[in-house]
Parts: sequence; C-alpha cells; structure tokens
Amino acid sequence: MSLRRAGILALLLVVCAVAIIVTRTTWAGTGTVVPGTPDYVNLNLYYTYAEPNPTIMRNAFQEASRLLYNSTNGQMQLGTIRVSTNSAFQNKADVWVNSGADGAYTAVAGLGTPGAHTTLFVNRHRWTAEDGPLGNERGQFGIVHEFGHYGFSLYDEYKYGATSAYCVSSGSSTCCIMDGGTTVHPQHHRTEWCTPTGGGLTTSHVTTPMTNQQAYNGCSCWQTIASYVSSAYGITLTTPATVVTTDPAGHSDIGWVTIGNRLRYVITLDRSYSMSVDNKEPLAKQGAALFTNLCYPDVGESLGVVSFSNTAVADFPIQEVTSSPDTRAQAVTAINAIALENMTALGDGLRTSLNQITGGGAVPADSSAVEAIVLLSDGVHNFGAESPSAVLPDLRARGVRVFTIGLGSPTHPTYPLDESTLLDISNQTGALYSHAPAAADLPGIYLTYAAEVRGMDTSPEMSGELSPGATKEHKILVDKFTDEQTFVLHWPYNPDALQLRLRRPDGVIVTPGPGVEYLARKHHIFYRVSKVQPGTWTMVVSAKGRPLTTLAAVQKPTAYKVQGIAHAPGLSCKAAPRQAFYQPGQVAQLRAFVSAGGIPVAKVSVTGKLRLPNGERVSLLLYDDGNMKEHGDDRADDGVYSARFTATRAPGTYQLELVISNRLGVTATPDEVDRGWKPRPVAPFVRMARCSFSVGRQAVKPPSTEKAQPPR
Repeated sequence: MSLRRAGILALLLVVCAVAIIVTRTTWAGTGTVVPGTPDYVNLNLYYTYAEPNPTIMRNAFQEASRLLYNSTNGQMQLGTIRVSTNSAFQNKADVWVNSGADGAYTAVAGLGTPGAHTTLFVNRHRWTAEDGPLGNERGQFGIVHEFGHYGFSLYDEYKYGATSAYCVSSGSSTCCIMDGGTTVHPQHHRTEWCTPTGGGLTTSHVTTPMTNQQAYNGCSCWQTIASYVSSAYGITLTTPATVVTTDPAGHSDIGWVTIGNRLRYVITLDRSYSMSVDNKEPLAKQGAALFTNLCYPDVGESLGVVSFSNTAVADFPIQEVTSSPDTRAQAVTAINAIALENMTALGDGLRTSLNQITGGGAVPADSSAVEAIVLLSDGVHNFGAESPSAVLPDLRARGVRVFTIGLGSPTHPTYPLDESTLLDISNQTGALYSHAPAAADLPGIYLTYAAEVRGMDTSPEMSGELSPGATKEHKILVDKFTDEQTFVLHWPYNPDALQLRLRRPDGVIVTPGPGVEYLARKHHIFYRVSKVQPGTWTMVVSAKGRPLTTLAAVQKPTAYKVQGIAHAPGLSCKAAPRQAFYQPGQVAQLRAFVSAGGIPVAKVSVTGKLRLPNGERVSLLLYDDGNMKEHGDDRADDGVYSARFTATRAPGTYQLELVISNRLGVTATPDEVDRGWKPRPVAPFVRMARCSFSVGRQAVKPPSTEKAQPPR
C-alpha cells in the first residue's frame, strides 16, 4: 500500500513504492477526516535477518505510537504494523530492522515512495526504558524522530560541527523531538515538536543558531508538519496553541500482523481488439509466459491469469505453483488460448484479479502472503461494471501492489493509450509503471516485474544480435550479497533460434542438476543457480544453424537481450520521483535509494537515461553530495542519490533507467552518529533501477468508500 495525496498516508516501505497509509481505516483509504478522531499510520516492517521472534519490536512501536499521539495532541498515532522476514516484502517495507546496535537511517519525505525506508537496529531500538546494553536506549524516541524525517519532511533541530546548533538548550526536556537521539539523555525524553517562533511557548522554534530544520525548511517543525501533511496526504493537523506534555486520552493499541513466506500474484492481460495490431498480442503472451516460467515451483507461490475486454475472466484460476503437475506449463497454455474481443473493461479486470487473490481459484485466501498484480493494457477504460478508481481503495486496503504496463502510444489516432490511469494505479498501490512503445519491449518489462514482486533486483540489460552460427559473450557480476542468480536470455522473433551456455568465474561450464535449474522455451532460456559463486559469470549466446555465405538465402540476424536477476536479501537499489505527477515546467525531483547488507551505501555511481515522451533519451547523473540547490540532495553520504530535471515542457510520461554501480562504496552516514563511528567498505555490486513520472496529467481520485475504524 502506498501513502498518497488523496487523503492517505502510505509508507510503501515503496515501493512504490510503498506501504504505509495514514488514514482513518485499518489499511488504507480516502475517507473524510472526522474531527476528534486520530489519523492512523499503518507501516510495513521487514527484518533483514532471520529474526526468530517477529514481535520483538512490538513494544517499541507501541510506545512510539504513544509518543506520536502525545506530540500531535491526539491527532495521529500508529495503526497496524505488518511484519515479515520474507525478502519479497523488503521493497514494500517502510522500516527495515537490522541485527546489532547502530544509529538509524532514513529518507526525508520518503513515506509512500517505493524503495525508501527507515533503517533501525534491533538491539538499540527495541528498548524503551533505558534498559538496553548501554543503559540509555529509548527506541520509541528514535522511531518517532525518524518518522519526523520520513513522514513529515522534517530535518534535525541540531547541527554538529565547528558551530554547534540546537533548537533549544541541550538540557531541556520539553522541545524538540527533532533535537535528540535514541541514546541522548535528556533529549530522548522530549515529547513535543517545536512551535512557531515568537509564540511565547516553551516549544518556540529557535532560528539562531541555524539548525538543519531552519536551513532547509525555514520554519518550526509544526509549521512544516501542518503544511506537508495537507499538501502530501490531504489531511489536517492543527498546530497546538498550548504546551501539553501529558498523554491525551483516546490512544488505541497498535495492531501487529505477521506476513509469511508465501506469495500470491495474478497476471492480468488486455484482450481488447486493439491488441491485434502491431504484433501486440503474440509479444504480450511471450512476456507473460516468461513471467510465468520464472515462477518458483513447490515453495509456496500461487499464480493466476486474468484477461479483460467486454468482460473479465479468470483464464487460469489462481493455484499453487508446483512441478508435478507442471503449473507453469498449464498457465502458459491458458495464456496462449486467450482470444481477443472488443472493449476495455479495465476496472473489471482489476476487480477479478483482486477476487482471485482474495480467495478465487483452488487456493484459499491468505492474508499473510505477499500479493501483487501485473497488469497490461494498450487502451482506455471504456466498458464494464466498475471504473479502475473504484477498485483502488480495496487494492490498497489489502496491500496488493499493481505493477502496470502501458503498451503503445498515448497519441495513437485509433487506439490511444491511457497512461495516466495506469501510472496512477501503480502509484497508489506502491508499485511501478512501465511504458512499452513497442511490443518487443514487453518481455524485458515482465522480467523486471518477475524480480520486483519477489523483492529482487536486476543487473543492467544487455542487447545483441546474431546471424546463424555466430556466438557472443556477455559478462555479469555476481556479488557477495547474492545467494541465488538467474541468468535470462530472451528474444522476440525467430523461435528456437538461440542457445545459451553459462560459464562460472572459474571457467567451468554449468550443467543442469542439483542447485541449477535450466529451462528453454521458444523465445527464452534461463539458468537459475542457487548458492551461486561470487565473481564474473559469462553468458555465451549462440545462434543455431550454419554461418551464412554469400550464396545463402538472406536471413535477418536474431535480436536478443540478456539480464540477471539477483536474490540478495538486504540489498536494494530502487529509483523513484518525489511525486508521480508534475505540471509542464515544474522541476522533477528524482531519487535513488541504495542499500546493501541492510545499510544505505554512499560513494556509489548512479547514472542513467531519461526517456522523454518523444522518445529522446537524456543522460542523467544522480548525486549524494548534500547540494540541495543544484541537485536536490539534502544530506551528503546518506545513500539517497538525487537529481533535478528541469526540461519538463512536453506533456507525457518520462521513464528513467539507472545503472547503480558500486566500486568504492562505503556505509552511509547514519542520522544518529555514534562517537567513534567510521564508514566501512561495501563489496562491489551492479544493479539496474527504473521509475516513471507524468507531466501534464492528473492523478485519478478514487471514490471514498472506507469508514473509520481502529487498528487491529
């Protein structure tokens, strides 16, 4: 689920990103704010290690909820925390909890952004009464302090260096939560946010000396909070007129829900008549078949296939993926049997897909699973019982991410593509939108989504073409963080034209067997290697047939792409814009979030291409240098990389592809820096990240159908 402007807060811990929601409902919604009722903030929490007791952080978040409730005068509290050690959950998580004890990390204004999250450490932040190993830990304070950054766009009310600065004197126990730390006594007993300067209150914001909050936001914490939650989440929090440090009445206990290791997802395909042109239908089926074959049998994954035109149907009702019978082959057969009709009932397609996830098919409903929909459309919703926006509240309430694909052109004279709706669906559910101008782009997008739904990352895509008898090699770095790697070759035309061999770093050619899955189909081949050896692997691609001679019949070379999918829990490289929708001429703020071993990474190279609506590609470099004016980066060396893109004159969708290459990276500087802290080297890795944003379009606001209810 993601926090969005239409009256919700989503910590997509986001996928997307993406995954908390501030509303008056249990999971999500756009309900009207009811005076006198608190706004609930629901969070997703991911343990980056094998935590045997998932409730170990519960008391800390319960006390953090009390502190948040106190500091907002009863206007906001935490609601339900969804918790998992499933690595497929990491890209949804708002909070990552690492083992050990260290300072916290967080992305400013990261709430609801896929890939952004707060990083805590279990042996520092689970203690609430100065009862930890150091004797001074109050984890609830650290959690709320980091939420000030993450959910309220606040900066620290202190600054260390040649000229130290504080919002109030360091000995005060009243103000301000942003002027303190988890282990800093007495600052970690503070219960308030600072109020406007000159108000005559003990919480009055101090402008001199210059704290980071004053430098970046130019006003008190409460002024920032009130403005930010109104513009970002569509809710109202009232700045206090008096200082009341005691807990107001009405606080509810938080909910705590454990998410297991199961996955449930549905492939949803547009089967309207427009899919018959420009080779859309066969290549869409190829992409869906690649996604299907990349599923894992016999490990608790469930897959369904839905298609929509005049109506929506479950072509392959959701069922567990098994090797015997071969569920993947059965699903591909169902995909290939889909026949085209006339209209585009996109809303019905979403509803039928959601119904499959919540109990359709042969698999019972399982609210403890990680759930996703991968939806492809090439047109405009123009038929059916429900609009897409009518289904969105239920998708968000369930926590289902919807990864969308737009095929074709928004300006096509006969079959225009409605990118705005598809981007809004993915944006509001914390997922990704990808635009495929041509159908040949689809298999690569489906490959990316096969990684995304499982919390995995991809290596940079490489392309080639081969004439019969020719061979080409491609190198892929497998890093020390990766415990399983999938090496994928796919090509859109000339079925059965290519072969793939895989060579390990030690020169040995890989053969199928224990720990190595090999699958070859007409348009794709992959090796999936568990307990993979770190180092540089070689994909050897060969074209079948004899080399062409001058007398041979002319045959076009076979174009192909290769890419790797890495299962590396705790390593995440994600890109996201600050907002999904911009107006022409408005500066687009782009960010990348890089973590390895559960910790953000500084000193990484982040470069890429931004594809404009007219197809032109512009090179971009993202920075982690703290240069807000030039690059939009607020803190140097924190593992968040930023760029400002000003050439947003043309309406349409802008798609960013980044290569994140770590050669000289070090652990990022925490928000709470311990005495004696030093950065540590981070082993090399290379990843690809994608995101999209729209210019000149508006988000679609779903109807308000949810009612206020307490956390569960």
